[in-house]
Amino acid sequence: MNGDVGLDRKVLAAVERLGRALRAARQQVATRHELSLLGLSVIETLAVARPRRVGDLAAELDVSQPTVSDAVATLDKRGLIARDRDPNDLRTTLVTLTSTGEVVAADIATELQPILRAESGTVAERATTLRVLLGEIARLQQAGVISVNRSCLTCRHYQPPAARARARCLLLDTALRDPDLRVDCGEHEPALR
Repeated sequence: MNGDVGLDRKVLAAVERLGRALRAARQQVATRHELSLLGLSVIETLAVARPRRVGDLAAELDVSQPTVSDAVATLDKRGLIARDRDPNDLRTTLVTLTSTGEVVAADIATELQPILRAESGTVAERATTLRVLLGEIARLQQAGVISVNRSCLTCRHYQPPAARARARCLLLDTALRDPDLRVDCGEHEPALR
């Protein structure tokens, strides 16, 4: 067996194991808050303080629009989210957290914090892992497996590192070290391919 293929399978197996563990922990938190796993994901997504259209939530969470619409309706009935018309397009509804939803989002973040805290390896090793994972996410997006990706590596403002120079964010006009890379950037503009 080719060594690279064996290594690739080990990396995939490790990522899958981490994903299963995180999903189980998130399911426990969702159950405590009487939420579906999708409802929890909607709350977490909205907690970054950017209103989202239902269609954008569906794409970001990789579910159909009717599925996310049902989750949004349930959260709305519980008073956790608000739906308002987009002032730029009155045909579109924007979804945001209510103050009650913000409290629930903060509780969820607090409950998940011990699980999400990475304590293995040095900061430099974790930063390198972040860069490698963002590269894999970009690759999977190009392959059509991931539909939404707002990370630095796929942004038109991202300038990859050159010889002896760090990567840069041209929008912010700043050098980017691996720990500075964003997984979800509000200013992201897809790079032209």
